[in-house]
This record gives sequence, C-alpha cells and structure tokens, in this order.
Amino acid sequence: MTDVDDAELAPALGSTPVPKVHINEAWCKHCYICVSVCPRGVLTLDESRLVGGYRPVVVKDDDARCTGCRNCELLCPDLAIQVDVPESSHR
Repeated sequence: MTDVDDAELAPALGSTPVPKVHINEAWCKHCYICVSVCPRGVLTLDESRLVGGYRPVVVKDDDARCTGCRNCELLCPDLAIQVDVPESSHR
C-alpha cells in the first residue's frame, strides 16, 4: 500500500464540497478522543489558550482534509461535535 498525499488527491476531489466540523466548546470535557480517532488529523489542540485548565480542541486551519467519516462526532461522549457532510462530498 502506498501513501497518497493531499496534492495527489486534489485533482480527483475537484470542487467537491468539504465537510464542516463544529465543536461546541461549552460541552467539551477535553477527553481528546476526537483528536485520537481522526484518521486525517483534522482536529488538534489549541496550544495558545487554556479553558478550565485544558487545551481546547479545534479544527486545524484547513479542514479540507476531512473525509466526513464522523468518527469524532460518533465517539464524542458529550455530543460536543457535529459534522455537516454535504451530500455530494462523501469521499
């Protein structure tokens, strides 16, 4: 199996609508399960601030890597994540 980088995927993806990840920071208890289950590394910790003594989870600058798998949404114990997947963007 060979690794495929994003530059190689770009022509195949074309102008496909990108899923949007929304994080309700008020509901997040900072377990970081979402960060660990994201296969494309779309979620990360905001190292620039603390919320209740924890680093909040944020979507990286460019969430175009999101495949819409919804792992983060489905495994979040606090229902703090919503992934909006446009119908034509299942990748």
